[in-house]
Amino acid sequence: MSDAPWIENMKQIVLRAMEEGDPCDIVPGTVTKISPLSVQMDQKTTLSGDQILVPEHLTDHAEEMSIPGIGEVSVIVKGSLKPGQRVLMLQKRGGQQYTIIGRW
Repeated sequence: MSDAPWIENMKQIVLRAMEEGDPCDIVPGTVTKISPLSVQMDQKTTLSGDQILVPEHLTDHAEEMSIPGIGEVSVIVKGSLKPGQRVLMLQKRGGQQYTIIGRW
């Protein structure tokens, strides 16, 4: 009996384990447009729309704060991305969805 099928199965198991151990890739990009948000990854690839998830801290948003002596206040945090800014993104394994994790 040949060992070839057994060896092939072991190769597949090892490849799957390696992929599962690395569930996402970190990729750089450059913001090219704000509305709708577009991020260029390289000369050929630009992401936009539902492909990009942006956490609240990278947007203009309201925050409630408690300031001693003043009390509760609502402030607008100006954290939105701007064209030309470089960003780091996590790419979901096996998908075309990216989450921006920060700017640099």
